Amino acid sequence: MEDVIDEYFTRSSENPDRRAKLEAKPLPRRRLVIYFTPRSGSSWLTDLIAQSHRLGAGNELFNPNFVPNIANGIQALGREDYIMQAQKRFSSPNGVFSFEITAHQLDRLFPDPDTFMTHFNQPDCRAMWLIRKDIVAQAVSLAKMVRTKVAHTPHATPEDRARAEASFPYDAENIERWLKHILSAERRSEYLFDLYGIEPYRFCYEDMMEAGSERTRSLLANVARVRDADWPDLELKHAKLGTPQNAEYAERFRAERAAFLKDVDDERRYMLDQLQDI
Repeated sequence: MEDVIDEYFTRSSENPDRRAKLEAKPLPRRRLVIYFTPRSGSSWLTDLIAQSHRLGAGNELFNPNFVPNIANGIQALGREDYIMQAQKRFSSPNGVFSFEITAHQLDRLFPDPDTFMTHFNQPDCRAMWLIRKDIVAQAVSLAKMVRTKVAHTPHATPEDRARAEASFPYDAENIERWLKHILSAERRSEYLFDLYGIEPYRFCYEDMMEAGSERTRSLLANVARVRDADWPDLELKHAKLGTPQNAEYAERFRAERAAFLKDVDDERRYMLDQLQDI
């Protein structure tokens, strides 16, 4: 298993010049890990981070769908080398490195989480935990994305969105399946926080959307210990993709699965009570 994973992080073609340029770059001085669940506003957050030019890249560095291409781009020689080279490649000019990761991504690529935590549970590495209060709306959004392949507004035309609406029938079993997927990621993340003594800054999609881009950027800067009075202006491309159909399906699911959702709400109450202000 470990050999297979190591190959996953290894370049597929050789580019010595690119490798040499990366090796010459310094490692970051500040690091930020953003743990998240799918459809919690992480793409909006990545856009904000990237446009800030002072907070790293905020990309999904350990998404199994992206790792092989990234590994080739940074000329990685295996998992440990991937981690080192990626920090050089994706640090912002002021020496800040950031990325986003889900519990499922972490489990897939780090069967022994000690390997991940050795690098990213250190004094110079801060943690944040992004969730969504309304897990039903989140599950509907995830089910819709998986079914229609329409993920984010910058890449979706009005025609794309109309086709997505038409091809997404209500299916309570499917919504419940994806809600449990999100719940599993939350449980696993909380388990890892407890196991490794991680105390992340806890925030949520709803508060982030209400606060807006500038207040959210200030929060990220404070957590990452970045001070910069000369921030560039933000022109975020990502926006809410939810529709009246999403809201209708969420309300219908709440009515039909009230007993199930009471147990879910009871389980999540402790986590939601710990959310911090933006």
